[in-house]
Amino acid sequence: MVYGSKAIANYFIDRAARAGQDLTPMKLQKLIYFAHGWSLAIYGRPLIDEQIEAWKFGPVISSIYHEFKRFGSQPIKDPATEIELNEENIVDFRIVVPKIRPDDTETTALLDKIWDVYGGYSAVQLSNATHLPGTPWEKVWDAGKAPKGTDIDQGLIKAFFVHLAEQSQPATQAAGSG
Repeated sequence: MVYGSKAIANYFIDRAARAGQDLTPMKLQKLIYFAHGWSLAIYGRPLIDEQIEAWKFGPVISSIYHEFKRFGSQPIKDPATEIELNEENIVDFRIVVPKIRPDDTETTALLDKIWDVYGGYSAVQLSNATHLPGTPWEKVWDAGKAPKGTDIDQGLIKAFFVHLAEQSQPATQAAGSG
């Protein structure tokens, strides 16, 4: 299922709180990016309904940046929120905290795995990982030649994570069982 970026952000914010760990805006950005990439590679579909952009410090989801920029490099203290309008009365609205559907075990399993694999890394370590040669960000950013906010093509992200998955297969599996 495809979600708004804020629902995924709130899942990781809750997960970090349950683990007793701080979560900074930059680390949150990278966790969402990795989750989105692995969703593309494993399930063949995006996780989030928003374009990922190339910024100086790696892949960025613009709405997540603007939601949490007030925290700077400090831990996030509040969940992401959205305004939900009443379609029949536009002056009637409420503030909601977007969440993953409770019955969506496939997405929660993916996000838990992302947390288990990447959650122990710092924001800087995760950012550095997105800057390595051959990464989608590096290909788009091209040493600062692309303007901030240039979209990173989903096909490029998917191909990169599919390649990572292929590299991580055991040698006996990759070579066949001959």
